[in-house]
Amino acid sequence: MKLYNRLKIKEVNSMDVCDIMKVLNNVRFMIRKVLGVPDTSFVIYKSDFPDGQLIGEPTQVGAFSIIDYGGNVKIGKNVKIGYGVVVLSVSTITGAGGENIIRKPTIIGDNVEIGSNSVILPGVAIGENSTIGAGAVVTNDIPSNSIAVGIPAKVVKKNSPPFRN
Repeated sequence: MKLYNRLKIKEVNSMDVCDIMKVLNNVRFMIRKVLGVPDTSFVIYKSDFPDGQLIGEPTQVGAFSIIDYGGNVKIGKNVKIGYGVVVLSVSTITGAGGENIIRKPTIIGDNVEIGSNSVILPGVAIGENSTIGAGAVVTNDIPSNSIAVGIPAKVVKKNSPPFRN
């Protein structure tokens, strides 16, 4: 049965996902080629709340990243975000607190680098000149001039502030 027919009747398995991604990549490549558009990342900027704000824009952002700014996200200057990073400011998984939804602003300072496949949770502030290692899950604030890695992310090194003219 062809992939399209399986999609119509919702018989999709994990092998089909690879087929779907190949088809989508080929279609995207053809559209870019026809329109003369350079290769750009597939990035989702979303908010389910009309009052959500995205302030600033990353200098670089890797493909398949998601920035959910429903609870407000502020991104500083010269911020580099790796492939597959998720930046959240809203969560419906609230734990024992009894809330239905958590909306907290997420702040990413100037000159921050966030490694691929990291997750930044709602309400987190990442200080300027900091680096978040690949695959980290940032659950608490990260101070300026720090390197943080792991699940949950922990500061493993403090750098001295960079010299600026």
